[in-house]
Amino acid sequence: MSGRGAAAPGLRLARALSCAAALSVLSGCASRPALLASHDDYAAYRATRVSRTLEGRLAAASVYLERHPEGAFAADVRAYLARAEPIYYAAKRGTAAGLAAYLATLPRGAFREDATRRLRALVRERSSGDLLSRAARETDAQLSRQRAERARIREELAAWLRRFLGREAWGRPLAEAPAEVIVPFSLTLPSPRCAPAGERAAPGAAVCAKRIALPFVVNAGGESAPRQAEIEISVLGDAAGRPIEVAIRGPDLFTRLEEARSAREVAPDDPEGRIGGIALAVELARGAFAARVSGDPSCGRQVEAPVVLHLECEGARLVARAASEAGEDDAVTITVAPAAR
Repeated sequence: MSGRGAAAPGLRLARALSCAAALSVLSGCASRPALLASHDDYAAYRATRVSRTLEGRLAAASVYLERHPEGAFAADVRAYLARAEPIYYAAKRGTAAGLAAYLATLPRGAFREDATRRLRALVRERSSGDLLSRAARETDAQLSRQRAERARIREELAAWLRRFLGREAWGRPLAEAPAEVIVPFSLTLPSPRCAPAGERAAPGAAVCAKRIALPFVVNAGGESAPRQAEIEISVLGDAAGRPIEVAIRGPDLFTRLEEARSAREVAPDDPEGRIGGIALAVELARGAFAARVSGDPSCGRQVEAPVVLHLECEGARLVARAASEAGEDDAVTITVAPAAR
């Protein structure tokens, strides 16, 4: 759109106020000659005409009437203000910034009470909106954090399975394993603890284990309930430190997987939840085995409880066991024949 009809609101406001000023001046010329005004009277009046901004002229008009209510130009200024102030207020009343500008310009203006009331309402509305917005952001951040905590349980278990199903981690001292194994196992907190293996293996063998605690939150009867998954990575090594067997285990670990997936509590007497967790563990183990060893169906072996998965081929063996008695851990054990050197 172009032409006169496209004049901006500010330009239209300025034109309207200029017309109001012109009308007041014409009427003033006929009422009181400038020659009758005192120096102070004229100086105050002049400010209503020469101030650089509209706000400055309006403020000067208000000040003039306060100081010179019977001044030589009082009628002119009063007429100007009576015409200009409603136009100015109509342009400013829609926003908090506009209302604040009006009150700063005309603190004793004709619309001060309405402006004050409107400004307070807008401030309350903004404050309420800010609080609601902040609460929404905090809630979203909390939910995102909780989702990430739950996702980490699945990711952590899958990552440890992949690390130790890689053939490069076997046939050499654990300290010489690839960075993808040794860094998270030995150099990332919590540090592993090592102890003699005793009767579990040949003399000189040792077990090095680290336990990772992963807190998360689930819904239990409509309320948030804290949970913690514990994953222990236990490496049985020979006298030279070479891995013989790796066990990845934890108390109710498979159940914690289902709770983390569904974000709901799985009670001890909830068989469906328990079965769902076992299925998740089997899915993760199959995926890791397929990625690092083979996805050939012939790798699968017949199983009998408490074993829930047995994969074996190309020198790698993975067995997943679901705890069947109190005090037992859910566990996945891995052995891999080292690569030829």
